[in-house]
Order: sequence, then structure tokens, then C-alpha cells
Amino acid sequence: MENQCFSHSFRKEGEPLTLDGLQKSVNLALKLGGEFADARFENTKIRQISVVNGSIRTFNSSSRSGVALRVKSGGSWGLASTTSMDLESLKTAAKKAFELAEKSSGYSHKKITLPEVKGHKKTVKATVKIKHEDVDTQEKLGFVKALDSAQAKADKRVVNRTSNYVETTRNYELVNGFGSELQWNEVRTIFLAMSVVSEAGKLETSFGRKYGTVGYELVKETDPNEFGGKVAKEAVEMLSAAKPPSGFMPVIVDPDIAGLLAHEVMGHASEADEVIRQRSFLSNVVGKQVGSELVTMVDDGTIKQAYGSIPFDSEGTPSSRTTIIKDGVYKGFMHSLETAGEFKTQPTGNARAQDYNRRVFVRMTNTFFEPGDSTLDELIADTKEGLLAIKGISGMEDPVGGGFQGRVLKGYLIKSGEKKELVRSFTLTGKALDILKTVDMVGKKLELDGGHCGKGEEDWVPVTTGGPFMRAKMIVGGG
Repeated sequence: MENQCFSHSFRKEGEPLTLDGLQKSVNLALKLGGEFADARFENTKIRQISVVNGSIRTFNSSSRSGVALRVKSGGSWGLASTTSMDLESLKTAAKKAFELAEKSSGYSHKKITLPEVKGHKKTVKATVKIKHEDVDTQEKLGFVKALDSAQAKADKRVVNRTSNYVETTRNYELVNGFGSELQWNEVRTIFLAMSVVSEAGKLETSFGRKYGTVGYELVKETDPNEFGGKVAKEAVEMLSAAKPPSGFMPVIVDPDIAGLLAHEVMGHASEADEVIRQRSFLSNVVGKQVGSELVTMVDDGTIKQAYGSIPFDSEGTPSSRTTIIKDGVYKGFMHSLETAGEFKTQPTGNARAQDYNRRVFVRMTNTFFEPGDSTLDELIADTKEGLLAIKGISGMEDPVGGGFQGRVLKGYLIKSGEKKELVRSFTLTGKALDILKTVDMVGKKLELDGGHCGKGEEDWVPVTTGGPFMRAKMIVGGG
């Protein structure tokens, strides 16, 4: 039986919260003495279905609503939230946020100065081909079961299989002291299949996923038998993979691993709040050469259908494209209102909160290296001896030290310009700036990979990473 979990709300289902209530709470905070205030309503609906080894593990839906009231006074912010949508509750939250800001400001040694920002009045609706609510839940369950079954049928050596489907709809309404009145929604769909295989005491794995700011059309466009079967067969192939090499060598990384480097090291260190906290190794490199001339890296929250795309950030700033590295030269950081004020620049649309109970941080959206002009075949043919790295499993966040460490699912030896033997999982390490300075060939095809990112180990938001195939020198650690 499907589990339904809905939080209590004073609003009727589907009825939008009037911006008037948010505006009145903001006006009250300003009247009390707040220098700036904003109010953000959120309603999040999530459906999750997972099947593990033929059994339904998760089959539920949830909905949760609340309002975040934020007030700035002197050198501090006050944040209060409420799940009650009546005007009195909103005003009470506004008063509490102001009081918190006032008390905290007494302990602050500096004043927060926000930049001059133009307010916006706009409604943005997500464009999807097939709405989640227009598809029967049993059909969705059937798709996940089909992913599971395809893995089981692919090979008898498959010993563990997982299939997941998640759909999310987030509705927002925001009012702030700049005069903004915004309404928008974000729709996301993602599904995943993962297989573990075993033979003679040896275990290997592989996975595949699809994602986007799209509706159920993502599923409709996918054959679950083909998708699940491919994942299982890739895992089986790994059983015959050789031991990887080790040492310092040329490595052609795929878009997934290029994205790990862009996001985990260069991206987090380019979040301006990390710079202010003196937790970024990129603090003093603006205007300096940090990579070869082939390296250009951006954060762009406007890319159509990318998993990390957003119309506005959690402060109401429109999403934008921010060039972080251009032709190897470091250009600057991603900003919130507060950090933009600190650096005397404009916000970039990168202030994001996990939900109405969490504070706003500077966060990435879609962060990637720009493509070049080489094909993968040309990259391989130009490599005398090295390694082709495929599928990143995990990466280490190191904005302070600038070190890169990524775990890779598999690779292929390259000898005399030809792709040779398949090798099993290995690590790639090195200093990020050292790696970027050795980039000497960049592929022409950009690919993005969606997922979720935490600030440290919490405050998760949807993001995308990626890039083209790229060749650089780094340290390979054998499996």
C-alpha cells in the first residue's frame, strides 16, 4: 500500500499563497527596524519508489510547506520559519526573525552591506511534456520493477540490484525589500539502476542514471529493459577487468570525472562565502593564470532541462551564467547578496537554501568545463601511453587545500594511440591547479551529470556537473 505523508497547512491543496501576506510580513520587519527583509514560501512534493532485488523497498509520497522569514540588522541575519500560513503566524515569524537579528548584531564586529539590486515581479512556470500527477502511480512502480527485472535477466552473476525513481515538484513564492514579487516552480525527475555482480569471490558493480528539470517524459523516453540490462552487463564486464596502472601519467577523463574536478575542488572554492571565511585556496588568484589556455569553467543555472537549473535563487536573484575561469585565467566567484556586498559586485543567483528551515549559502547550480575542438578519437590517437578514465564514483571536497581526489569506476589503457585493455576501479589525485595547467586537449562534446550537493555534509541542493573529455596529467592509484 502507498504511504501518504502530508504536513499540516492552513492552505487548501493547490491554492497559491497570496503574495500579500508575504509582503505584509516583510513590511512589518522593516517597520520594526530591519534594514532588509525577505519572505519565501515553499511547497515541496516528493514521490519515491525503490525496488531492491525484486522487493519494493520504498513506495511513498510526501508534501511539506513552510515560509522562511529573514531579516538583516547591522552585521547579522535573523531567520524564522513557520508552517502556518495565516497572516498572524507570518507576522509572528517576522518579529522573531527581527529579534534574532538584533540580538546577534550585538556580537557582530562588522556591518553587512547589500548591493543595490533591482526588484523583479515575475511568474515562471516549469515547462514539462508530461506532468507527474497525470501518470498513474502503478505505472511508475511498473517502470522501476522493469528496471530491476532487466538487471536480473541480464546475467546470473548479478547478485544485488537496486532501482530508484524520484519525482520532485517545488513551488515558490517570494517577496523582498527590493520590491520583488516572484512565483515559480521547479520540476525534477531522476531514476537510477545499480548492479552488483559476483564470480569466484570477486565483486564488481556498475550504475546508470537519467535526470533533469523535466516531467515524466524522461521515463517515457527510456526503455527500462535496455537501460537496466546495459547496467548489469557493464558490471559483468568488470569481472574480467585487469589491475589498473599506477603513477603520474596522462589521463583522458570523461565528462563525469571532469565534472568532479570542476565541482568538488574548483567549484566549492569559488563559492564566495568560503572565500570570506578564508576557506578557499582561490582567494588570491583572481586575474591569475590557473590553468592552460584550453580551460574555461562556468556555473550556469539557466541551462534548459539541466538538473541544477533554477529560475531564481532563494533570495530572488535571477539565475545567471558566471564565468569562473576563462582561457585559463581565474575570473572570480559565485555570490549571494551578502557576499556581493562584501566584494562590491552584483549577486550571481547562487544563494540557495535546502528548504525553509535552513539558512542560505552560496551554492553551485550547473558547474562545468566548456568544450574544446577535439573528438574523443583524436584525444586517444594523440596519446602515446596513458589511461582513459570512465565514470566517477565519488570525489573529495577540498576548497581549503585545493587537492583533487576522485574514485573512478573503470578505465582503458591507451598504448600507441589506441584504446586497449579494460581496467578496474582506481583513484585520480593531484593538486587541482597543477592538473589544470597540464590540460592540453579538450573534447568538443559537453555532457552533464545531475545529482545533489551538500555544503560539507548537509544542506543538500540539486546540482549538475560536467564537461567534455579532457586530457591532463595526474596521479593514478591502482585498485
